[in-house]
Amino acid sequence: MWARLRSNCRMLSCMRKIIGVSVLAVALFVAWRIYTKVAQARRETAYHSSVEQFQHDLRVGMARADVKKYLDSRGLDYRAVGKAPEVYEIKIGEEPGGPVCERRMVYVAVEFSYADTLRDIDIRKVGACL
Repeated sequence: MWARLRSNCRMLSCMRKIIGVSVLAVALFVAWRIYTKVAQARRETAYHSSVEQFQHDLRVGMARADVKKYLDSRGLDYRAVGKAPEVYEIKIGEEPGGPVCERRMVYVAVEFSYADTLRDIDIRKVGACL
């Protein structure tokens, strides 16, 4: 009878440990998810702030030459992407990689129309995910 009671106590002790470790693992996972969501929200806020500054300074319909002067006068590094109509990309950040995604570069995309005027300014993320 005593052996049986000891065995049951050992089982209960073992179960408590398993439950404790499981609760700790879930708590750590939840804390990590909250942290990544907060960090992502902060990055998105910074990206949108950058886009808003460009949208404030550059107006739709501006000539490409005027946009180029603006970018050059501020010493901004940009690259022309695509063929007519081109897009200028200005790097504003990086998204961290993860288990299914590689690091993604974040750009302000300044898009032009076929008439060589500014058509749109938005955020562009470049990278691969599975």
